[in-house]
Amino acid sequence: MIFLILAMISVSIVSANAETGYIVRPSENEDPIIITKLSDTITQSETNRHQMSVGNQVDYLEIYHNWQSTSDSLSLTIYTPSWQKIGTFHDLDDDTLDGKIHIDIVPNGNYVEQGTWTFDVYGESVSSRRSYTFNLISH
Repeated sequence: MIFLILAMISVSIVSANAETGYIVRPSENEDPIIITKLSDTITQSETNRHQMSVGNQVDYLEIYHNWQSTSDSLSLTIYTPSWQKIGTFHDLDDDTLDGKIHIDIVPNGNYVEQGTWTFDVYGESVSSRRSYTFNLISH
């Protein structure tokens, strides 16, 4: 019983926003099963907007954004279909500096909002054109 309580306490929360009704945490899935995969490139100070559809009765979203370089820095800003900003996230927000953002977006009850979600990738510090992949997994 004590182990279970300690395990629950050790889960780190990246962001909790009462206005949006979502909690963002480092992903619990070590090896995501990729369903939607997008590849793109980005340069310094460039923003790439990606929009993806989320169906109904989705318990949570898993984001797996990978640029494979700790020397470059990309950020990811996430918006719900009703344009509520979930937050802006960086490499370390998933507790690991590894050239990836791997997070879960969990609603505070019910399901994830159905519709078109928006994901803005920004090249904060990019030495040359950087390739990346972006994956959205519905659970």
